Amino acid sequence: MHDEPVRCVEYSYAAGQVITGSWDRTIKCWDPRAASGPERSQIGTYKQPERVNSLSLVGNHLVVATAGRHVNIYDLRNMALPEQRRESSLKYQTRCVRCYPNGTGYALSSVEGRVSMEFFDLSEAAQAKNYGTFATGGCDGFVNVWDGNNKKRLYQYSKYPTSIAALSFSRDGGLLAIASSYTFEEGDKPHEPDAIFVRNVNEIEVKPKPKVYPNPPA
Repeated sequence: MHDEPVRCVEYSYAAGQVITGSWDRTIKCWDPRAASGPERSQIGTYKQPERVNSLSLVGNHLVVATAGRHVNIYDLRNMALPEQRRESSLKYQTRCVRCYPNGTGYALSSVEGRVSMEFFDLSEAAQAKNYGTFATGGCDGFVNVWDGNNKKRLYQYSKYPTSIAALSFSRDGGLLAIASSYTFEEGDKPHEPDAIFVRNVNEIEVKPKPKVYPNPPA
């Protein structure tokens, strides 16, 4: 158990572990195959600089985003210390972190509605890599799909009943699950009931448009 609310849960296929992040300023790793009882299934507890807001996994990389704009990057094969300690390049509180499926980096979003695209490799060559396509959801009730390479919006879905609390693509990218749930960004007020929408993703919504180059002068 954690001492404060659990904010996020992920499963690592690489390590065969469940990882939980909490507002008690810790992440914990668990072995779901162990015998019953927390003393048998808990593998380790790792202190964080602030409350854990979000975490994400890809391969052996674990990215932990906390309050205070801290970002810790771990190698699941050696959790004694973070592999990298970073500070979010965004100005305000981190809301969500998600690793790239290809394992090269992560996307970080904040309460101000901005997204930062980061790479694990800090070399100049790595920083010049392409970002790909990704989706964001906000408290305005809209879900947008973006072309990260050209920094342009590809598509905006019709407005959902209330705030977008979470969203996730299926592994093959063919489905997008969207949680429409008021996140109390304007305090306690009447709001639409919570709902989950699952929609098919059409190629036209997510495929970047080819660049159009001007014709050379005659």
